Amino acid sequence: MGKKLFIFFIALATSVAAAAQMTLRDCLLYAREHAHAARIARIEANKARADHGIALAAALPYASFNVGGNMSFGRNIDPETNTYGNQKTVASNFGLGISIPLFDGLVSINNIKSASMATSRLKETAQAQADEISMAVVRSFYNVSYCRAMVAQMEDALARDQKTLEATRRGVDLGNKSEADVADVEALVASDVYELTNQQNLLAKAYMQLKADMGMEPDDEPLDLAEEVSDNDKLQTDRAFVHPEVKAAEYAYRESVYSLRAARGAFSPTIQINAGISTSYYKMIGSGIAAPSFSRQWHNNMGQYVGVSFSLPIFTGLASVNRVKRARLNLEQSREALEQKRFEIERRTAEAALDSSAAADELEAAKKRLDAEEKAYKATSRRYELGSASAIDLYTSSAKLSVARATAEGKRIQLIINNIILSYYKGVPLI
Repeated sequence: MGKKLFIFFIALATSVAAAAQMTLRDCLLYAREHAHAARIARIEANKARADHGIALAAALPYASFNVGGNMSFGRNIDPETNTYGNQKTVASNFGLGISIPLFDGLVSINNIKSASMATSRLKETAQAQADEISMAVVRSFYNVSYCRAMVAQMEDALARDQKTLEATRRGVDLGNKSEADVADVEALVASDVYELTNQQNLLAKAYMQLKADMGMEPDDEPLDLAEEVSDNDKLQTDRAFVHPEVKAAEYAYRESVYSLRAARGAFSPTIQINAGISTSYYKMIGSGIAAPSFSRQWHNNMGQYVGVSFSLPIFTGLASVNRVKRARLNLEQSREALEQKRFEIERRTAEAALDSSAAADELEAAKKRLDAEEKAYKATSRRYELGSASAIDLYTSSAKLSVARATAEGKRIQLIINNIILSYYKGVPLI
């Protein structure tokens, strides 16, 4: 009973969450967690952290414990007398060794620093990928808003033209309208039905695109979205903001610096300390001689060693030389990539500012055009009712009004998107 009740509450909570309205922020948060590209980027960052751990481990002392055993048959050396005999002998050996690196030309340290830069680079890359996904969600979210507005507009236009059609048919009965007028208005209504169907299909595709950008399972169910009211005229600025792509390029450059230092360090000698202990245990089978206990042999046969090793590379087949050349080329490439990325982000910021300013001007012009087309349609509709305008004039005026409304709504949506993009490039987080 308790399990059924628990399942019921889970299902209820899920249905309530699904029924709740989703704002743009909700969509962005969902996409950050579920979009496949964002999840892959986070995995790459985690892999870089694992590589950093591997680089750290390479600079630590190395300890190992080994065990070996064998059974000898036939003629072999008697471990007791060190002479040949025909006894069967069971022997085992145990050893514990440690190696401590003292100097390796700072290769390990530079590898650690390079791995640390790679971790930071992929972290910023993951952030840039998440921001790119958020940009796509912003565009898809407001594309849904635009398509919903277009559907509502066509529904209003269809209802308006149907009323006009009914009035025209009544005019035929009264004798002030002709059947040709009815046919023209019917064509106008049919055009409205077609456009409404087209806009509904575009809305369904917009919902599907938004779900795809968010990482949701594609289905035919629309999302209940709530467009938030924002002040588009007040853009914030964070002067200390550095774009994640620029940060990633900076970390890539520093990673190349440390990689070059590590490659040069391969020409240096390496020094390490080695120490360990070892012991052995043996037993002769069938000799009738009692073997000493394991603990006694462990103590009596134990040996220790301590040593220092010094290695100086003289010739490695030019592999180290070519690694240095490659590391130097990678450094030059990363330096150019950093400058290119800085230039690209500056260009994007300038374009975003230009687009935002242009969208504001175009929206004002679109509003004026819409106001003029609404007045013109009202005048044409009144003239049509009085018989001084034809159905063709009404159709033309209606089409112009629809285009003006669509343009005004499109410019409103574009201004919102452009301001969000401009704010992002000026340092305002998308979430």
